[in-house]
Amino acid sequence: MAATPVSGVADDVDYHETDWQQVAIFGAGLALGLALGAGAALLTAPQSGEETRAALRGRARRIGRTTGRRSRDAWADLRDELQSAKLALRRRRAKKAARRVLQQEMEREATA
Repeated sequence: MAATPVSGVADDVDYHETDWQQVAIFGAGLALGLALGAGAALLTAPQSGEETRAALRGRARRIGRTTGRRSRDAWADLRDELQSAKLALRRRRAKKAARRVLQQEMEREATA
C-alpha cells in the first residue's frame, strides 16, 4: 500500500493510505446498481423492444437530416464568406494599384 502525505509535511501522523478493498467494494456496488437499474428500466418500459428500437431509429434519422441540413447551411455560409473575402481583397488590390498609378503620374508631372 502506497502512503502519500496529505498536507505535504512528512509527518507520520499526516499520512493517508488508500484502502483498495473499499474502492473495490464501491466499484462492485456501482456495477450492481447499474445492472439492477437497467433491468428495472427494461421491465417497466412503456413500449416493447421493437417499438423502442423503431422510435430510436426514427429519432436518429430526424437528427441525421437536421444535422445534414445544418452542415449544408454551414458550407454554404462558408462559401459565401470566402467569396466576400475574395471580392474585398480584389477591391483592396485595385485601390492600391490605382493609388500607385496616380502617385507615379503625379511624380512624372512634378519632374516635367
